[in-house]
Amino acid sequence: MHIVYWTDIQFFTKLELSRIIDGWIMFRFALLVVTSLAFSSQAIAAVKWNNGGSSSAAGDPENYWRKAEKAKRCFGPEFDHFKDNISLKKIKVPSSDFEKINTPFGLQNSNQCKFSRIDLAAQIVPEPLIDARINSQYGGDDHKRFAPYYEFLSVNIGLNRQAPHGIAQERLKQFLLTWSQSNALSENIRFTLNKSFRLDYHIQTLIPLLITSFSDLSEDLTSTQKAEIGQWINRLVEDSQRSQFISRQDNKAYLQHLTALMWGIVINNDDLIDQSRKAYQTAILDMRPDGTFPLEVSRGGSGLQYQNTAVNVLMTMAAFSTLISENWIEYEVNGRSLKEAVQWLDSASSDPAMNKIYARSCDGGSFASIDNPNMNYLNKQETGESELSWVPLYRFMTGETPEFMAKGMRSYKGYWSKSAGPNACLFVTE
Repeated sequence: MHIVYWTDIQFFTKLELSRIIDGWIMFRFALLVVTSLAFSSQAIAAVKWNNGGSSSAAGDPENYWRKAEKAKRCFGPEFDHFKDNISLKKIKVPSSDFEKINTPFGLQNSNQCKFSRIDLAAQIVPEPLIDARINSQYGGDDHKRFAPYYEFLSVNIGLNRQAPHGIAQERLKQFLLTWSQSNALSENIRFTLNKSFRLDYHIQTLIPLLITSFSDLSEDLTSTQKAEIGQWINRLVEDSQRSQFISRQDNKAYLQHLTALMWGIVINNDDLIDQSRKAYQTAILDMRPDGTFPLEVSRGGSGLQYQNTAVNVLMTMAAFSTLISENWIEYEVNGRSLKEAVQWLDSASSDPAMNKIYARSCDGGSFASIDNPNMNYLNKQETGESELSWVPLYRFMTGETPEFMAKGMRSYKGYWSKSAGPNACLFVTE
């Protein structure tokens, strides 16, 4: 564009001057239109998320918060709260839809997919477990029996992303094929202490790992294999979605919705995605202004552990939301977001006495005493297992660091957790 100085104007004819002025006006108008469109598109994106449902709900659940603070024990009637209304319990997926699946989670790879030590449990493909033999005893041996499955899937997901089409892929493929062909996890899979059906937690935590494995291997599976594995996982997702919980404010319910989100992305089901979006919003609504989740922190000496579990799952949901061009970590309701939960947890991990105001007697729901709380969630195993697997993911997505919990966390190796698998491996690019 020719720049016109004031001293040059005297040399132009009236017609030339008129054309220059008209051109300048048109340029300013075009610039204004482009700027307005850019601003409008950003505003529309913000409105699409911020008006998703819960921010216009009936205000904060202050009555729930007050009742919870007056409770004498965990799981008492004071923690009765709104329940999730999940209508999509039967999920119909034609075999032809499975044929279209082609790595919907991508195959992102970074140092977060590396693990310090590869134990034997990650190298041997487990035999199909048809009868889960769930005993529903808190602190029983169910976790010990399922731990090798969490490790096998998490570690090999990471290894396969580090070295595609290698031994890790073969292990995962053999696992998915043998377990689906035998209809594994089809007997004694429910939490038996409930009258209504609830899928046992140990099986529920396996499903996101199964979905991730399926997504990562999908481009190398035949149409028949995709349909066979997909229908098997779909049956487990249905079991997950018909599970009943005492309240929507429950880390297990959040895991249920993480499952819905992941499977919704894989099979392109908007109803499952919408369900999980609303669940994330209500999770932030139910959270106290200081960042605590009432039911989680009430659980005696394990309150901090369960607060961490809730944060881990919700952080993973926020990460998966980026695959649908959203970013739930930025979602706020009445001035609070998941960041408040992280900040409170980081402070309380440094000073566990902070939770004494919320912790309640919790027989059968806690591994430790209120005065000597369970802090095992801070541990970092040589295998990469750590319930802090969400911390690198949080740092990557927000640029913020929970200083106490991030101490000693390496950047050159990855972490995985039983609650959310190798979640940072799937998204961190650094």
